[in-house]
Amino acid sequence: MGRGGRGVGGGRPEGHGASVEGGRTRQTEGMDLISPDPGRWAARFDRHRWRIRLALPQARTEHIGSTAIGTICAKDVVDILVGEVDVTAAAQALVSAGYVIEGERPNHIWLCWPDPQQREAVVHVVIAGGDIWHQRLLFRDFLKRSPAEARAYEALKQRLAAQTDDWGEYTAQKAAFVARILQRAAES
Repeated sequence: MGRGGRGVGGGRPEGHGASVEGGRTRQTEGMDLISPDPGRWAARFDRHRWRIRLALPQARTEHIGSTAIGTICAKDVVDILVGEVDVTAAAQALVSAGYVIEGERPNHIWLCWPDPQQREAVVHVVIAGGDIWHQRLLFRDFLKRSPAEARAYEALKQRLAAQTDDWGEYTAQKAAFVARILQRAAES
């Protein structure tokens, strides 16, 4: 898919190979997970937040995903949550800023930088303050304050990364764990 092209379905393209700018790579048969590198991941998030703010000055941005937890291994891809009122218009503004649309669902469009083969960031554009916004932050915040659950998530990710190089499958296999954490977080 070329720059600005639209992906289909809910998964991510197959065959992602993580680039490693630092940290140790943990080799798996499928995807590469690297040791935590919170300083580098935070710096990468800050660079993208700046780029996003140039395109969407009013957008809310948050660092999400495993790289935001900072204590567990992760794919070397920073996930960024962008909250806007008009998801489609926001995604188009990000395409104009060089991001590539990879896929969409209702009220959620995700884009990558610089391209699907060398992604260093995935930007999830959702409705600010909506259900997806709250769920992503709830999941991140719960794992940040629950080291045992973060380690369990890390173990699951390691097992799945060794089994597949299909991002859609990898994400789908984490769904039950994510649902359980969201339930626990909502109850706490």
